[in-house]
Amino acid sequence: MNMTTDLHSLYVLLLGLFTFGATFLAAYTLANSVRLRNVRMSWKSGKLMGYPLFSSLFLLFITVVGAFIFYHQLESHYTIVASYSWMGLCWFVTSYFSSKVYITDHGIVKNINDPSQTIAWHQISDYVDRPAERASEFLFIYAEREQLIGEQPRLVRLELNVPDRKCSKFEKIISLKIGKLMTPVSDTSFDIKAFD
Repeated sequence: MNMTTDLHSLYVLLLGLFTFGATFLAAYTLANSVRLRNVRMSWKSGKLMGYPLFSSLFLLFITVVGAFIFYHQLESHYTIVASYSWMGLCWFVTSYFSSKVYITDHGIVKNINDPSQTIAWHQISDYVDRPAERASEFLFIYAEREQLIGEQPRLVRLELNVPDRKCSKFEKIISLKIGKLMTPVSDTSFDIKAFD
């Protein structure tokens, strides 16, 4: 047995497994986004102009590497670059849809793949909003769903940065869903970190 051949085979096997895993995760994320019902609004919340930072940079890098390999006609690397490109595309799709914030009739979905980051309107105990740069910062305090019978509910906070162009519609939804029960503390100076 040749050690180099064995290492290359292991590398190709691992690359194939990661490509399959990335494909499965992207399909799962897309299915979750299609399955989401009664979406009133959504917005991108990635770090790179609304897009996810690391997956975008990886996709850009693999595009440059792929262009270099195709330009120099390094045919032995076509399959590997194609796998990395597909994996990068799947990673981008997963990151993009996972980082979007969805506002539905039932509540706030901060991460479509993580049910613990879905908060129903009736769970929200209080909220605060204040203007930020090109956005408004909302802080929601809500009670965790899972608790033992008779146990005091644990309060958790959720921070949302709502872009200015979406803010008025978001405030209308907030006033419709929970505004009758409480009024926000706005136009007041407060330290959001103090809610930790």
